[in-house]
Amino acid sequence: MNTPDFERFFNAIPANYLVLDLEWNIVAITDACLGGRRREDVVGRSQFDVFPDNPDAPDAAGTAAMRSALQRVVDERTGHAMPVTRYDVADLDGTFEERYWKPVNEPVFDSDGEVSHVIHGVEDVTGIVVSGRMPQ
Repeated sequence: MNTPDFERFFNAIPANYLVLDLEWNIVAITDACLGGRRREDVVGRSQFDVFPDNPDAPDAAGTAAMRSALQRVVDERTGHAMPVTRYDVADLDGTFEERYWKPVNEPVFDSDGEVSHVIHGVEDVTGIVVSGRMPQ
């Protein structure tokens, strides 16, 4: 029997997922989350460099909310769902688009039972929020 290629399986998940180390560097990312970027331009870089706050939105707080949520996973050693969060995303040309996300975070434990990574997933709920129907 062939050994499954779990990296290929993870990359192909039809959803937006990142695996982050504890310095918030991206160690894995699904194809859906790449948004047209090349994997080699993303993996190994900080989540906050790849997905920065919108510099044209003075009240942007996406990175602050994300840092706090990721640290909470490490501190509490448990996953959680965040409230719907505005976190604008730049397209390949660097133009930011207003986006709203429903994030979830989950710890990954090493063989000693310590948190070694955090899985971060987001569902884009922009269309629902803009239409005035907040997701549950």
